Amino acid sequence: MKQVPADSDKRSVLRRIFSVLDAFAGEDQEQTISSLCVRTGLPPATTHRILADLVEWGAVERTSRGHYRLGMRLWRLGWSVPSARSMRDIARPFLVDLHQATGELVALGSRDGDSVIIADLIGGRSALHGAHPPRRMPLTRCAPGLVLLAHLPGDELNEYLARRFESGGGREEFALRKTLGDIRRHGIAVTRGDRDGALGWIAAPIFDGDGGIRAAVGVVAPRERIATAAMAPPIVEAALGISRGLGSRRRVHQEQRQYA
Repeated sequence: MKQVPADSDKRSVLRRIFSVLDAFAGEDQEQTISSLCVRTGLPPATTHRILADLVEWGAVERTSRGHYRLGMRLWRLGWSVPSARSMRDIARPFLVDLHQATGELVALGSRDGDSVIIADLIGGRSALHGAHPPRRMPLTRCAPGLVLLAHLPGDELNEYLARRFESGGGREEFALRKTLGDIRRHGIAVTRGDRDGALGWIAAPIFDGDGGIRAAVGVVAPRERIATAAMAPPIVEAALGISRGLGSRRRVHQEQRQYA
């Protein structure tokens, strides 16, 4: 009988653990053993053992009714990554100033694959009466995601569009490309909910010292409170300030116009 090397077995265990953690990366913040089995392809007994170890270590938390979510220890480790700490430390004063200027929730978003993650959210009591945005959304579902898409290098954008429109995008792909071109031209993205009370966004890009897109800063509010002419200038100013803090010399421009 052929013996499996110990280091190979360890790598296999690690892959299973990482696959379980990665399964929490979807829009649903909580998972059950059944949903994790579907997402990872692992048997229930294996999934249960891995979850038990992750809960004990603090990477995952057990909630009521047999649900699980990512734990605070994993969050603290994430914020200990030097690039994440640098972004947070540089951006936070600008986020606070932007909230004071607009009175609305202010968000800092970063790209993770085909999603945007809300890495920081600032809002006072006056802004808490509305619904909060999810922490993870598809790139095309909100202004920060569209900003991140609009400023991707051409090859990365083409790869994303190829995945999104596997069978050919046609008019939908053409419309998205046009939207992204408008965002690059105007310097901001605006998205509105499809009904009263739904959340709308205005966002602007943040660039790093190499001139590449690093993140997006934006305001989120019920669609009836989205006022582009009043909100866009302080959002663009916040984006410029954070970009300068990251060493960027790239100029961000914005046409002073009201979006439909």
